[in-house]
Amino acid sequence: MYCHGWEVRDRAIGVLGSFHQALMFRQLSKDVTLFRHAGAELTEEQWEQLAGLGIGVVDGDVGGLDVDERNRLAGVRLVSGGVVPVQELVVSPRFVARAGFLDGLGLTLQEHPMGIGEQVAVDASGFTGVAGVWAAGNASDVMAGVPQAMAAGVSAAAAINMDLLMADARGAAASRAAVPEVDVFSGAMEAEVSRRVLGSRVHGLVDGG
Repeated sequence: MYCHGWEVRDRAIGVLGSFHQALMFRQLSKDVTLFRHAGAELTEEQWEQLAGLGIGVVDGDVGGLDVDERNRLAGVRLVSGGVVPVQELVVSPRFVARAGFLDGLGLTLQEHPMGIGEQVAVDASGFTGVAGVWAAGNASDVMAGVPQAMAAGVSAAAAINMDLLMADARGAAASRAAVPEVDVFSGAMEAEVSRRVLGSRVHGLVDGG
């Protein structure tokens, strides 16, 4: 509805299978009908919300559409044979992240919270739970617009940079630890040398006594 919908305001609108879309289009028209079709089962709370908003609900599968003599939508035809008059019909697409090229990495896919598609599961930084793999944009949020996708990319980039930085630090520490102890100039040894050489001037202060 955020891209289209205003042009059908105040008309008789049918919504195919989507509870959330029915709520959204109720903002534009008082005449909204939800066709259950193959949609998810409604909870008791959802039934109450639909009733409270005056949204009609039609059970049964949709079999086709009826058009008038000017080839305009006139109604939704049910498999059972009945026809429900509507002027517009909302069909919700299903969004699926195009992450097939990542198959084999062991990533987890999850349903979008609104039930509109499937996306890669990530944490707040975009980390997928698989070492070295982050995801951002529509791969991890199928509803993300350009600004949200850009922001997610920035967060993932910062997390990747920190991960690489820490890997370098761990590698440097491991290499240092691998050197024979006799050749290691440790932090403790450096502190002891400073204490012996600088004495009371160790912090840049001269003992006035």
